[in-house]
Amino acid sequence: MHELSIALEVVNLLEQQAAILERITQVNLAIGALSCIEPEALKTALEVATRGTLAEGARLTFEFIPAAARCDDCQGEFEPDSRIEPCPLCGSPRKTWLAGQELRIRSLEGVARPD
Repeated sequence: MHELSIALEVVNLLEQQAAILERITQVNLAIGALSCIEPEALKTALEVATRGTLAEGARLTFEFIPAAARCDDCQGEFEPDSRIEPCPLCGSPRKTWLAGQELRIRSLEGVARPD
């Protein structure tokens, strides 16, 4: 379950907000369609990984990013359903990924530290 190692890295990034936030209340993650991340497994891993951190109990939301690619031969852009799908315009298997493989912290909300 690689989601646990991903969750630990997300928590590490969230903990970097400790200088300005005393608590994180919501975390919005953007997950690419081809990222090989199972959202429910990541949610469970994050619930465990955030225990005892400033993000403990934070509401987790996910935004899904569709796959997008540009054909290396005809330069057409398309949204493949899989990594091996060829270009629908020319049939070439060669492509450059534009989106769909990423995992990003899109935004977070929290309680600011008092001045």
